[in-house]
This record gives sequence, structure tokens and C-alpha cells, in this order.
Amino acid sequence: MKKKDNIRILQLAGAVVLLAHVTLGQFAEDALRFSQLGLSVGARSLGMGNATVGSVNDYSALFWNPAGLASMRSYEFSVGLSGQSFGNDATFLGVNSGSRITSTNLNNLGFVYPVPTKRGSLTFAFGYGRVNDFTSNVTVEGFNPTSSMVQSQTPGTNLNNLSANDRRDLLDSNIPYQLYLAEIDTVNNVLVPLVTGNVKQTATVREGGGLNHWSFGGAMDVAPNLAVGATFNVVSGGYTYDREFIETDVQNFYTGVPNDFSRFTFESTIKSNLSGYNALFGLMFRKQGVMKLGLAVRTPTFYEIEETFTDDGKSFFDNGDFYSIGFSNSTKYKITTPIVLSGGASFQLGEWLVLSGDAEYTDWTQMEFNTDNPDLIAENRDIKRIFKPTTNLRGGAELTLWDLGLRLRGGIVWNPSPYKADEGSASYDQLYFTSGLGLMVDDNTTLNIAYALGTWKTFRDNYYLSSIPNPSRTSERVNTNNVNVTLSYRF
Repeated sequence: MKKKDNIRILQLAGAVVLLAHVTLGQFAEDALRFSQLGLSVGARSLGMGNATVGSVNDYSALFWNPAGLASMRSYEFSVGLSGQSFGNDATFLGVNSGSRITSTNLNNLGFVYPVPTKRGSLTFAFGYGRVNDFTSNVTVEGFNPTSSMVQSQTPGTNLNNLSANDRRDLLDSNIPYQLYLAEIDTVNNVLVPLVTGNVKQTATVREGGGLNHWSFGGAMDVAPNLAVGATFNVVSGGYTYDREFIETDVQNFYTGVPNDFSRFTFESTIKSNLSGYNALFGLMFRKQGVMKLGLAVRTPTFYEIEETFTDDGKSFFDNGDFYSIGFSNSTKYKITTPIVLSGGASFQLGEWLVLSGDAEYTDWTQMEFNTDNPDLIAENRDIKRIFKPTTNLRGGAELTLWDLGLRLRGGIVWNPSPYKADEGSASYDQLYFTSGLGLMVDDNTTLNIAYALGTWKTFRDNYYLSSIPNPSRTSERVNTNNVNVTLSYRF
């Protein structure tokens, strides 16, 4: 039985397995991931630090403040590409490592249609925008003398307190027990792990996917200097998560578990398909040649999510024995994101300089899982316990060199951490420095290029133990490089 070609595979789909694994990808952090927008749409906006709620006057107004469409008097076709380089300098068990991954996507594609009017304006726009990118990667390794993932997956439940059916279900679904990495303590009648540290740990986590807005909106003047606008967004996208965690007995510490333990591997995968909708309402006051004031309200996004997830565990022994167990399932659930309130102002200094600033308020405690699943109802309580409201701040400037047909831009973006535990530690806040230029190719065509450098700290835990704080934590310094190129044609 214990030969290399005798692979033990269990595919369990019973109620116990479902309850044990149904919330694998549905933690409070997942609600946050799908609630946040990234650097969003438009090279001009990005070059100015996305401080455009009170200044936007191109296709990207559809995503920032649709009231800005009212100032457009020409048809506009816009297309843009974005590229991201995600770098991660990680520290794991005292060992430093670095990893990098890149992605390229269509950032925006759209059309603006101003309707001829006798006075005022009426403008419509429709198109596509990539509003967030989930691409990331980290690979780390180090030696852990004090703990093992096997411990975290071995429950301390007293088997005497379970019915015969519950006891059988627990043992059949327990990964370490099925892989001969845990056994029953016959004295106390509990499962005990056979691997408890002194192992080399290697972790690789890859994430991908993104969020897309398919948008239709319009704006109109309701007074000589006042415009209102609205955008309706159909949201689509996906998220993928793949984690491989390996524990290896590099020091030959274990010699009888049961036949000289060599290696334990655990792989988790999540694939989520998202669909939803939201709306954006905007207001803009314009005083020609002096200033603009803008307000925008984004409604909650109402998501429906279909998710599949898989856990696979394998154990290897020096005598050639090999055991495997796998669980897979799927589920559907709903998430409602918070309302987002934005305000901005821009000031025209002469004919050549524009200064702008935005503030964006979000109460992250208003995120919510909509489900009858009791585990996810508990997650809603965790959301209110873990998160807090934040106010993102953005500032930017645009210098126009008319003789050269050139616009130079710069900006800064500060997104405070939404976690209560990070309060008072600015290193966990996201900080972006942006720059850009606009080249007026001819009377109709403009090429905008923007660059953003982002940096912040974060961490992730590979597993949890009540007896040891942070038993396998990866501390990370994230550095991102983002490039956006947008070509606009007005006629």
C-alpha cells in the first residue's frame, strides 16, 4: 500500500467539507479587494495624480465626474493602454527575497458625442475602462524552527465529544491525518500533529485578474455655470489566486513519521468571476478661466460572485511513499461595496497653469456580504471590527507650453490604510508619485503619457496558531510602476 505509485486521493463533497472550505476566499479582505478601484482610467488624469473630480474635461470624466462631459463641444474618440510592473521585496523568517511580475491591458476605449443645442450643452459618452488590476506575485523561503502548517490544520477537537458520523467526517476531511502527518492521541483522544517545526518553508503566491467598467453616461448644463452628469456602469471581471506552500525536512529531523518524513506540499487555488453594477453622479461648477468645483457620488457596487476553490495536499517520505488528498467545491455569494463621496477643485492661473486637488471619503465598515451562510454573516461582523473610514487625498498640476504644443503634469496620491490596526503607521498607506505629458500632435489629436510610482508596506500570514504569534508571516514592501498611454482624437 505504501508505494510511490499507490496514490491515495480523496474527493469529498459532503456537507462537512463544504462548511470547512466554503469561506476559503470569502474573507473580509476579499470584500475590500473588490471594493477598491486602482489608478483607474485616463493618462491625463493619472499624470495629475487623479486629482480630476474638479477639472476633468475628456472621456475619462465618465469614470471620475460625469458632469465634466458637459464642457466638451467636440466629438472625441479615445483609446488607451496601461502597463504595470509589480515588485515585492519580502522578508520571511529573517530571509530577504524579491520578485517581480508585469501585466499589460487595454485601459480605455470610448466615444463622446455632444448633442447640438441652442444653448447650454448636452453630451453623451460610452465605452470601456479597466479600473483595477489584481496582478501580484511573491516567492519566499526560510527555515522555521518553531512551527508548521501541519499544526494549523490539525484541530484540537476532543473526538469523544463527537458523534460517530461527525468523527468519521472530521477524520476523512483532515488533510494531515489523511497524509499520515497527524495521528490520534489515544490517551486524550485528540488529533496531534507529527510535524511541529524544524522545517524549511517555501511559499509562492500568485494573483491575477481585474475589474472592468462598461459605461454609459451623459451630462448637461442646468445653469450658465453649472453642470450635472451621471454614469451607469456594468461591472465585470475576475480574480485568481494560487498559493503553493512547501515544508521540507532539510535537516532530516523527522525519522519516523511514519517512514522518514521528507516533504509536505499544500496548494490552494481560487477562481472568482464577478458581475455587478453601480452608478456615478456628478456636479460641476465652472467659472471660466478661474476655477472649477466638482462633487461626485458613487453608489455601492452590487456584485454577484461565482467562485471555485481547491485545496490539494501531498506528503512525501524518504522510503518512496507518497500520499495525496484533494478537496474542491464552488459557491455563489453577493457583496455590496460602500458609497464613495468625492470632492475636488481646480484653479486656472493665467493661460498656462492648472492646479487641482481632490478628497475622497469611503466608510469601509459598510462593505457587506449578502448571504444566508452563517460563516459569511460572521465576516460582516469582522468587517466592522477590522476596518475604518478613510479619506484619500490627491493633488496635481498641469503646465501648458503653447508654443511647443506640450503639457507637462505632475501629481501625488495618498490612500490611507483602511485597517484599524494600521492607524498611526503611515508605512502601510499607499503613496503614488505621478508625472505625465500631453503632446498636441495636431489640431485634432492628442497623445497623453503618464507614469506612476507607488510604494507601501503590507504583510500576509501563511497560517495561524493560537499558541504562537505570527508563526509564518511574510513582511512585504511593494513597489509598483504604472504606465498609461492614451490617444484622443477630437473632431
